[in-house]
Amino acid sequence: MQQQLAKSAFPKWALVLGVLPAVFLQVTMGLIPSITTFILSFTDISGVAGVPWKFIGLDNYKEFFFQQSSRDLITVLKNTVIFCVGVTVIQNVIALFISLALNSKMVKGRGFFRAVIFLPVVLGVLVTSLVWLNTLNPLEGPVAKFIALFGLSSGFFTSTNSALACVIFTQVWMAMGYSMVINLAGLQSISNDLYEAAEIDGTTVYQKFKYITLPLLWPTINVNIMLAIIGSLQSFQVILFTTGGRNIATQTLSARVVYYAFNINAGSGIAAMRQGYGATWAMVLFVFIFIATLIYQRAVKRRDELT
Repeated sequence: MQQQLAKSAFPKWALVLGVLPAVFLQVTMGLIPSITTFILSFTDISGVAGVPWKFIGLDNYKEFFFQQSSRDLITVLKNTVIFCVGVTVIQNVIALFISLALNSKMVKGRGFFRAVIFLPVVLGVLVTSLVWLNTLNPLEGPVAKFIALFGLSSGFFTSTNSALACVIFTQVWMAMGYSMVINLAGLQSISNDLYEAAEIDGTTVYQKFKYITLPLLWPTINVNIMLAIIGSLQSFQVILFTTGGRNIATQTLSARVVYYAFNINAGSGIAAMRQGYGATWAMVLFVFIFIATLIYQRAVKRRDELT
């Protein structure tokens, strides 16, 4: 009877009709642009209206691997790895502890704190970047004035030593609320009966976290880590708005895509609009994200097999 009701309530044409909008968006906003980017990586297209372009084969890839400065390429790859690992680890660790605290009934005003922590996600990249650009202004910013009391100084976003750390901090501050909300959803799905039974057995707070919370929350944490890895590798807005994309100390693969494709320095020569070469960087970034995702999934699978 239930199967007959399900068939009558959801005919095949209705299911297809319901899926079509998602398929349409995925094809138009995902598949077609990806294929186009792959094709353009074999051209010398500049993106300037009226300027002719042609297919140049593997010339862009030859320039990427063999003709550009190997020192700059190594720096960009190193920055990409540091940015990805730093954002992923810091964001998820802090978000986990915050979600644990805000899930506790002992904390008053949990709704207010959740809204405040999630606020940077709503504000967006530009507002977040402007806030921290002014806060970390090396001349008149409050942080600079505070550390000056101890005889210290820093260039923050303009320094080659601290710029990448400042960008990582800004990215974490902006995206941490998203990870917190996902963790809270996972925590609220854990039955309180398990904790009550553990309290009867005399377990400590740490033991409840280790043997109940962490194992049951691991699928949620896994999702958060995967989202953070992909999101950090694709992120370029924070770098663009805080350092202008010109500081080599903060240039990542995603920032280099924008750097070449959209003429960040408004100059000529190496800084001119080269969307074909930028597409080549985008394809390298795609491979980098694919490899990073495979490595993480392999590590998770091995962990599950061992446990």
